[in-house]
Amino acid sequence: MLKSSSLIEDAREIWNAGVRAVEAGQLVSEFIDITEHSVRLGTETIEFSACRRLIVIGFGKASGAMAVGLEQRLGAAALRKLNAVGRINVPDDRVFDSKFFKISGCRPGAVNLPTDRVLEATDEILELVRTAGPEDVVICLISGGGSALLEKPVDSISLAELRATTEFLSASGASIYQLNAVRRELSQVKGGGLARQCDARMVSLIISDVIGDDLSVIASGPTCFSVDDSTGLEVLLEFDPNRETVSEAVWRVVDCGAPRISTVEGHPQLSNFVIGNIETAMLASRKRAIELGYQVELVSPVGDEGEAGTVGRSVAIEIAQASLGSGSKCLISGGETTVLLPENPGRGGRNQQLVLAAINSLLSFQLSESADYCLLSGGTDGEDGSVSVAGGWVDADWINQHDETRKQELAGQSEKALEACGSFDFLNEHSLIFQVAPTNTNVCDLRIALSYSGGN
Repeated sequence: MLKSSSLIEDAREIWNAGVRAVEAGQLVSEFIDITEHSVRLGTETIEFSACRRLIVIGFGKASGAMAVGLEQRLGAAALRKLNAVGRINVPDDRVFDSKFFKISGCRPGAVNLPTDRVLEATDEILELVRTAGPEDVVICLISGGGSALLEKPVDSISLAELRATTEFLSASGASIYQLNAVRRELSQVKGGGLARQCDARMVSLIISDVIGDDLSVIASGPTCFSVDDSTGLEVLLEFDPNRETVSEAVWRVVDCGAPRISTVEGHPQLSNFVIGNIETAMLASRKRAIELGYQVELVSPVGDEGEAGTVGRSVAIEIAQASLGSGSKCLISGGETTVLLPENPGRGGRNQQLVLAAINSLLSFQLSESADYCLLSGGTDGEDGSVSVAGGWVDADWINQHDETRKQELAGQSEKALEACGSFDFLNEHSLIFQVAPTNTNVCDLRIALSYSGGN
């Protein structure tokens, strides 16, 4: 048994192993084969002699690291042969140096909304794409967060109206699928809009932050022509049935509907490759947990996990059940929950809200003090909601240090913090914040729950 003296130390190590496996530059490098005369990306081959210009574009929290991985894997000699140029849109805290590509911060970190800088940078990308000809090749590097880093609203709505609609839906608990159904119809680049403006061969390398890797949802599907059955109108009618909150200009757009294009006719040279996702991270975490001596259960992620508080309470029950047995157990799960914000919400994010809900439940459980357990939940991008932290954690030591009277007080405080969506202040006050350095990836949230009872 290799278990450390602290379960939370093991949980961090297991979580880190999963995140390391989906580091963006590494994923790109491993996907590419290069020879003296060509570059191979999946089933696509780029011959040096047949390529007039290699255009690299990218957008997303991990796209800067992806571009650097591409640059390092191909090398300066190959990039010069290919006359490589590029434009990559990233958050301000994810900027990398590059000799061949322009990698620029376009929005503040932890503010997942498009800005005027995003619109300007998108115009630069569109200029590169529109000037690409049949002898050029476009490599598109896409990762989670790309929806807010590649944007050109339809002409009839403003950036402010687009941002307000996004903020309203997010605060109302809309899932990523619902949110993107609306964003696709309000944008000239989402829902295949970027690819439609390109006459060259386009190869997209994608790091998925969406369960099931639905290409129409990742970054709102700029290089994907097939879309799900949801429409922007259906989503807005659900969340704003009286048409009182969303602007009239937005309603006019969704009332008309977006074209339902489901083929790549006219774009036979479009290829999309998912090179990493939450399953990649979970399998790597599983491997490390087994090495540490745990019996591991993987919970298959689902498309819409539900509300963070509900999921957190469910995880607490699973921890309690596992603590009744014997041995060392590890529960690994991943996905993306939602949080329904009240008026004037506090600070926090979905991982912190989930952990706080688990804490609230664990404080009321009558578990044996001999049972050891912990929960760690964090965004694989190192961010969680409105604060620059990855998530939160709790363990049996923290729960058991309080007597019953104090547990009741903390249960009441945590319940109020949950209602106000003020998870950060509670967790921070009790040193239960999970903070990491920039991860250079983004594949949803990763949760590790460990329990230890008796000996093996």
